[in-house]
Amino acid sequence: MIDNPKPQRVIIIAPSAKQTQILRGYISEMVSASKHLSDLLEKPSGSIEKLRVELSRERITFRNGWEIITLTANADENESDPAKNLMGWGGDLIIIDEDCNILQKVFTMRISRMLGDNAGDGRLVTIGNPWHKLNFAWDMWQDPSVTKIHIDWRQALAEGRTTQKFLDEQRKLLSDYEWTVLYEALFADQAEDVLLPFNWIHRAKEKSIVFGGVPESGWGLDVAEKGTDRSVLTQSFTDGTWVKVEEPVWIRPQETIPCARATSLLVPKSEIIQVDSIGVGAGVYSALKEMGHQTISVRGSESPTEESKRFLNQKAQRWWHVRTLFEKDQISIPDNPTLISQLSKMKYEITSAGKIRIIDPPDKSPDYADSLMLSVSEPSTISAGYVEW
Repeated sequence: MIDNPKPQRVIIIAPSAKQTQILRGYISEMVSASKHLSDLLEKPSGSIEKLRVELSRERITFRNGWEIITLTANADENESDPAKNLMGWGGDLIIIDEDCNILQKVFTMRISRMLGDNAGDGRLVTIGNPWHKLNFAWDMWQDPSVTKIHIDWRQALAEGRTTQKFLDEQRKLLSDYEWTVLYEALFADQAEDVLLPFNWIHRAKEKSIVFGGVPESGWGLDVAEKGTDRSVLTQSFTDGTWVKVEEPVWIRPQETIPCARATSLLVPKSEIIQVDSIGVGAGVYSALKEMGHQTISVRGSESPTEESKRFLNQKAQRWWHVRTLFEKDQISIPDNPTLISQLSKMKYEITSAGKIRIIDPPDKSPDYADSLMLSVSEPSTISAGYVEW
């Protein structure tokens, strides 16, 4: 940066606002710790805290003309034309963090165009964990013209960034899939305990379903339990055989009544909405019912209503129905990276009693995936607002 006479613009893109904020923190620490870099700043008068506030902004401009800009791809926003905030930006070096969580169309329509302002001399760097093969990250990894840097546990061990004892402990704790992705740093093939194999999800993402008649509409609402989770609403259509899942909607209000009101604006009262009513979801379910909606309470932890010797609970029963739709190629899903990532991380196991149990991803509640599950699960009978299979 100091020796290059030509000013350069570096753009760093993360999938979510939270990840972007983390990156800004790293940049702030790096610049603050370097005398060369901090000397190039137009420093605000006052304390070091004021300097850190300045460094936490979207754009950092240095006195030699260099810029560092941090942007969010908004990969999980409910938009038909996502990441419009990336329009108009161009850079000499584009860095994408967590590339597997960014939509293919965001990369194609927005990010790839950013290099055009550099008259063919721009550079693109992508970084991420290889969670799935359903977007541009896998395509680039296969491209022989792309330079790859593969950093696995062996390099980390050789550089002293981890210990063999820790690696041995992790190997015992993690599944083969998690170990392959997180420590071998490789795109994994289907693991034995994966509920929905990659090729099924990819097939559903690419599938186009056109109904011959008027399909029935169903809705599923997964209500957030924690501050980091999201309340997600999903609509699906079915003619009894084929299922078409629409783009999920993030219901932003977290309080019970505002959440119910926001949902009520989107769901016609003539259509059924199934709500995960365990915990805070019970209040949203009750509020929607009072508003006149055809609301069904779903409690996944309760006993299954079919094949009780096969399924541990209703959650397993419902998810196995979803798995069957994917396996038989009877479902289409939107190209939403959060949804795809969560679907690819769902697992199952057979308990000691021989029953199927569903295992959520360890890092985050699968709110988008659960909302899809609720929307496509159709009860055979409805009694007193409670689902019975």
